[in-house]
Amino acid sequence: MKKRRTWIILIIALLLAGGGGYAAYARYFARAQEPPESTLETATVTQGDIVITADGSGELVPAAKVALAFRTSGVLGEVLAEVGDQVQKDAVLARLETDDLERAVAEADVQVQLVQLDLADVREGPSDAELADARAALRNAQVELKLAQDAYAATSDSRLDAAVKNAKIQYDWYVGYYQSKKAEYEAGHLSQSDHDHAMNAMISAEGRYNEAVNQALTDEASAKSRVEQAQNAVYQAWQNLQLLESEPLTDTLTRAILAVDQALLAREEARADLEAAQLYAPFDGIVMDVAATVGDRVGAGTSILTLADLSEPLVRFWVEETDMGSVVVGKVVNVVFEAWPDDTFTGQVVRVDPLLTTVNNTPAVQAWASLDLGAGETTLLSGMTAEVEVVAAEARNVLLVPVEALREVSPGQYTVSIVKPDGALETRTVEVGLMDAVNVEVRAGLELGEIVSIGGTE
Repeated sequence: MKKRRTWIILIIALLLAGGGGYAAYARYFARAQEPPESTLETATVTQGDIVITADGSGELVPAAKVALAFRTSGVLGEVLAEVGDQVQKDAVLARLETDDLERAVAEADVQVQLVQLDLADVREGPSDAELADARAALRNAQVELKLAQDAYAATSDSRLDAAVKNAKIQYDWYVGYYQSKKAEYEAGHLSQSDHDHAMNAMISAEGRYNEAVNQALTDEASAKSRVEQAQNAVYQAWQNLQLLESEPLTDTLTRAILAVDQALLAREEARADLEAAQLYAPFDGIVMDVAATVGDRVGAGTSILTLADLSEPLVRFWVEETDMGSVVVGKVVNVVFEAWPDDTFTGQVVRVDPLLTTVNNTPAVQAWASLDLGAGETTLLSGMTAEVEVVAAEARNVLLVPVEALREVSPGQYTVSIVKPDGALETRTVEVGLMDAVNVEVRAGLELGEIVSIGGTE
């Protein structure tokens, strides 16, 4: 009886186990046959800005830079400026020892006064013809003075600066050209003769630059000297006329007049020698270098100081060759200097060099940009390194969608899928504008707030 009861219990357990397995089997396969849920990804049409930029690096360079030299030789007696000094145009920066020159000027002044006193002692009346000649001489001297003043005004700093700047730009270009050729030569890709040709071209450009600087200084000094001579001539003609109108002309008077002329000429020469022993600033600027010390004997044309104009500096920068199309004259740039990482300066591209240069063994486009200094509260130094961002194109307050929403159906033709309120998709042709790695500008075909598909499956 007990054995029979055991079998009955075993059969019931097996039936229960079999029923549970079937239920689990039914639930598993039923779940496997259910369709997957939708994974459609969407985005909303928004309004915002899109900016296309090209990034590069560069350095601050002066708008003008000139090496200053005396026009005569001598012993350096005084240096009145130090590196970093801000100086004004026409300020005296250095002097040669001038004791002998000043003494010569003083003696010439005394001599002029003596001969003028002698002339005043000769009191004889002139003829009508001599008076007419004297009056004509005064008029001619006055005309010459006006011509000299006009010529001096025409010899303007802007014109002289332009000649020097052009020569400096050429010199800088040849420096870059030589550096690129030197790199090719050192890499074994250029012959010795080609290397030497590039170096000689750079040296020639440097010589032309120095000649431009010296010529500018010489032209200005010559024009100024002409004005001073014309002023002396007017004074002398006026004085001669005064003497003739009061006294008759005699041989004694003639000799007295000649003596005055000689004394005035000697004084002018003494003053010119003294003037040449002083070094003046040709423009407002900052002293970048002082190459001589007091007591040194210097020759005419030997560089003593280097002056740079940082009032309107330029940024020379480089971008990769692939970004060449983005760097165009007139494009806005944003500049951040390494020394002032929290300040962003704006400017414009003013020049793009026509020849690629090599930066860190990589071909690069060299360009130049002006800089808006604003209130000028930030100190900027020549040679400061900077990161430069060229704004190639921008669109403000435009409709934007992610790039993933676009479908290119033909070259330059795009569509997007609009998600309707009921979840259905509508294909719509759109007109696009600027595009970066994330967003694209939509100029037509969409409305603000619409929902677009950006991928996924339904």
